[in-house]
Amino acid sequence: MRHPGPVLVFLLILVSISFVPASASKYDTNSGSGMAGIDPFADFEAYYAYNIVPTTVRFVDRSSGTAPIAYRWDFGDGATSTEVSPVHVYTAAGMYTVTLTVSNKFGENSGTREDYITIGARPVADFIADPVTGTVPFAVQFTDQSTGHPTAWAWTFGDGTGSTEQDPVHTYWTGGRYSVTLTVSNDYASSDETRAEYITSIPALRPAFDAYPMDGKAPLTVTLTDRSSGDPSSRRWDFGDGQTSTEQNPVHTFTGSGAFDVVLEISKDNDLASTHRVINVGGVPETDFAADRTFVGTGEQIRFTDKTKNSPYVWKWNFGDGTESSEQNPVKAYKAAGVYTVSLSAKNDNGRDSEIRTGYISVGLPPAADFITSIPVYQNIPSRQVIRYIDRSENKPSEWLWDFGDGQTSTEQNPRHLYLNDGIYTVTLTVRNKFGESRKVADSPVTIGPAPGVDFRADKTVAGVGRIIGFSDLSFNNPTTWVWDFGDGSTGYGENPEHAYRKTGLYDVSLTASNQFSSATLIKKEYISITDIPRADFTADKTKGQAPLTVSFKDRSKGHPTGWSWNFGDGQYSTDRNPKHTYTRNGVFTVALTLENADGEDTKIREDYIDTRTWPVADFRARDRTGTAPFIVRFQDLSSGKPMKWLWEFGDGITSWEQNPVHAYREEGVYDVRLTVWNDDGSDTVIKPGITG
Repeated sequence: MRHPGPVLVFLLILVSISFVPASASKYDTNSGSGMAGIDPFADFEAYYAYNIVPTTVRFVDRSSGTAPIAYRWDFGDGATSTEVSPVHVYTAAGMYTVTLTVSNKFGENSGTREDYITIGARPVADFIADPVTGTVPFAVQFTDQSTGHPTAWAWTFGDGTGSTEQDPVHTYWTGGRYSVTLTVSNDYASSDETRAEYITSIPALRPAFDAYPMDGKAPLTVTLTDRSSGDPSSRRWDFGDGQTSTEQNPVHTFTGSGAFDVVLEISKDNDLASTHRVINVGGVPETDFAADRTFVGTGEQIRFTDKTKNSPYVWKWNFGDGTESSEQNPVKAYKAAGVYTVSLSAKNDNGRDSEIRTGYISVGLPPAADFITSIPVYQNIPSRQVIRYIDRSENKPSEWLWDFGDGQTSTEQNPRHLYLNDGIYTVTLTVRNKFGESRKVADSPVTIGPAPGVDFRADKTVAGVGRIIGFSDLSFNNPTTWVWDFGDGSTGYGENPEHAYRKTGLYDVSLTASNQFSSATLIKKEYISITDIPRADFTADKTKGQAPLTVSFKDRSKGHPTGWSWNFGDGQYSTDRNPKHTYTRNGVFTVALTLENADGEDTKIREDYIDTRTWPVADFRARDRTGTAPFIVRFQDLSSGKPMKWLWEFGDGITSWEQNPVHAYREEGVYDVRLTVWNDDGSDTVIKPGITG
C-alpha cells in the first residue's frame, strides 16, 4: 500500500562519459620503491530526474587506476565532496558543469563535463530550415534545435498554416517571402523564435497557351488563351504575321495564308520564358527537317531529310556555306571547318513556310575539355579517398589524359583515383580528337583529409513512449554537419538533436558526420530501449472558485498505468483514478499525480492549479448619466466579494478613492468611467461608457 504524502518520482537518466588523461602513458615506475602502478583515470555516471526542482543526483564513480584513490568532486553550484560516489541535491534551476579529480601515488587526472546536469530548464526556441529558397511547389524541412527540453511545439509557417510536429516538412504552394515562428514549451515556461521573411518561395514561371482553331481557311480568327503558371507580370504575343499584343487572352485574325509561328513570351522580375505553337492558315506547309549527323569532318557526307507537313512540292535548302539545293532530301559535304546554320523553305499551292536551325552543323572542330567530380561516401580508410572523375567534354574527343596532381595520371574517359596522402591537389584534363586538343584545369582544387571519427551518446537509453531523449555528438576531426537515423523511420539534423519514440521496442541509432573532407557513419545496435512507462497527465473540471470548492479530477495519462496517487496540495491524498476532492479553505494549491505500472512510474505536477481565494468583482451605477454642464453625478458601488479599496477614474482626468463618490463634470463631453476594487485576495476592474455632460 502506498504511503500517503508528497511523492517525487525520478526518471532514471544514465549518462556515461569518459575522459582521456593528458598523459599518453598509463604506467609509472617509482624508482625509489621499485613498484609499478597505473595512473588514475577519471570516469563517472549520474542518475537523476531532469527538470525537477529540487533534484537529487546520485553520482557513481567509474574511475580506474591503482588503489587507493582519492576523490574530489566539484558539482558546479559551489558545493564539493570527497566521497567515492556522492549524492548531491541541486536546489535551483540551471545547467551545471561537473568536475571529478582522482589521484593516487602515481598521478592525478581530472574530467570536466560542461553543462552536464540540467535542472528545471525553461525551453529556448531555435530552429533551422532546409532549403530556405525554392520554386513552388516548394517543400521545406524544418528542424527544431531548441534547448531546455521542450515537450510541445507550435509552428506558424507564414502562409496561414502551422504544425505541432517537432520537425515538420511543409510545402509552400504560392510564391512570396514568409516569416516563420516556432513556439516551444514545457512544464516550466514557453519560448518563441521568429525568423522574419525567412523562406523565399519563387513562383514557377512556365509559359503555356491554347489556340482555337489551330488551322483553317483565311481569314482565320483564332482565340488565344494564356495557361501560364508562376503569376507572370507581363505578356507579349507575336502572331508571326507582323502583329503583336500584350493582352492576356487576345483574339487575332490571320488575313492571309501561311504557317504562323505564334510565340508567347512571359516575364516576372528578371525571369523570362517563352513558348510557341504553329497556326496553319489555308493549308500551307509546316516545315521541319533533320540531319543524320550534326558533327562531321570536312568532306564527310550528311543526309538531310524533309519532314514537312501538308504535301509541299517545292523545296529550297540553304546550308549556310553559300550553297543551296532544291532536292527534297539532299546529301551535303562541307569543305571547310566551322559551325553552320541550315534553313529549309517548303512550298505548296496554299503557300510557303521556312524553318531555320542556328548552329546546327559542326564541321572539323577540336574538342572542348570539361569535367566534374563525384566524391562517394567516405570508405573508412583514414586519410584516403577515392574520387570518380566524369568527362563532360564537347565535340567528341577520342583521347583523354588526366593529371591528378599527385604524380599519377590516367587515359580512361571516366577514371577513379585514390589519393594516398592528405593534401590539396589540382586536377587537369587534356582531350584530343582528329581536329585538335583542349586542356581544362579544375576550377577548384581537391582537398583530401581525415573524415570525422564518429561517436555519440544519449542522455538516457531506457525511456517511456513519448519521452524526449537528448542525443549528443562526441565526434572528432571537426565535423560540420550531422545526419541522425533514430531507427524508427525518423531522422534528425544538427549536433545535439532530441527525439521522442512513439512505440515500444529496441532501436538502432546511427550518426553520419561530415567535415570539409568527407563523411563517416557509426551505428549503435539496439541502443535505445523504449518501454511502456506511463506518462502522467490530468485535468480538472474547475480550477477557480470560492471555498468550499469541490473539484472533479480526470486522469488523462498514457502508457497503461496500473496505480494512481494524487496529492491535492492541501494535505489530502487519493488513490482513485478519477477522484473528487473538496477544498475547505482559501488558498492556491499545487496538484500532483503520480502513476505507475510494471515498467516504471511518472509524476505530473501542476503548480498553483486550484485557486479558492475570494476575489472582488467590480460593479457600479450612476444615478444620472446625461445632463447639462456643470453636471453632478452620484456614483454607487455595487461590487461583490467584500472589496476594501476603491479607485474611480471619471474620464475627465479626475479620480477618487471614495466608495460612493459624487463628481461634477465641468465641460461638455462623453466620458468613460473606470472602477477598480481590491481586497486581500486580488483586484478587479470594470469600465462603463457614456456619461454625457
